[in-house]
Amino acid sequence: MKHLLLLLLLIAPMSIIAQQKNNPQDTTLYLNGRKIVVKEQGDKIKVKLYEKSSGKDSLMSNIQIFEGVYLNGKSMENRTILDALPFTKRKKRNINNFAPHLSGLYFGYMMVSENFGTYNQSDQISINATHSWEIGGTLFTSSHSFGPTQNWGFAIGLGWGYRSMRLDGNYAFRDIDGVTQIVPGESGEIPMEYSKSRLRYFYFRIPLSIEWQTRLCHRKAIFFSAGPEAEIRHGFKSKGKINGKKQTFDKNLHGRPVGINLLVQAGYGNLGFYTRYATYGLFEKGKGPEILPFSFGLSWYW
Repeated sequence: MKHLLLLLLLIAPMSIIAQQKNNPQDTTLYLNGRKIVVKEQGDKIKVKLYEKSSGKDSLMSNIQIFEGVYLNGKSMENRTILDALPFTKRKKRNINNFAPHLSGLYFGYMMVSENFGTYNQSDQISINATHSWEIGGTLFTSSHSFGPTQNWGFAIGLGWGYRSMRLDGNYAFRDIDGVTQIVPGESGEIPMEYSKSRLRYFYFRIPLSIEWQTRLCHRKAIFFSAGPEAEIRHGFKSKGKINGKKQTFDKNLHGRPVGINLLVQAGYGNLGFYTRYATYGLFEKGKGPEILPFSFGLSWYW
């Protein structure tokens, strides 16, 4: 169709096949039973294609089947009745459009460190990494691409999830005199033994990422993204078993209601890896151990 339009624009000035209207910039062509109308207004050129069709009353009428606009070096097409007909060639979607990798579900394992930027486990706490995890999803996103190649862009999202941090051994998170502490079980006449003790909380997350991506064979994209992420926390609880019985130990536990994470992601297509690192402590200053959670896991994007 594009080649046909180019040919029409080249032969438009030919007075042998054209019928000029009152406006010298408007041209009507008749070619192989079709009617083509070319209108020029400044830098804008509009082309409409009509085809004869008979209605119920057997009268012939012109039906618009194509409209194209050429403006400022760019062309746009608007197909009309042909879009609804079977076996017609559809306009292909631009597969090079920027598509951010932010919306989706993720699952990862969780650890804690004493200092930002290190992956060494904190000496203040012993975490069972195989039972410490996070699960969540980013459900709402918006994005914008940079430059004509659309390899770069940024995205912002909103998601919700859950974190659970399991302690090793006979320990539990307890609120002692207004301070969250990690305390051992007690022995004596009536022993108190902790097991499967954990700290859990829910969160809303608002990630803002800058992403680079490139497509292989014009299909799926390899991507890398990084950026800050606001984390709004709620529902802090310390839970586990005391002498084999499930129990909630304490609530609230002086966790910071808002945190800032650094989120880094990389992957191919709809699958990716991520790492997330808190930039400051999980608990309010002076009201709990100075620990910075970090996590790493898998994401599935849509």
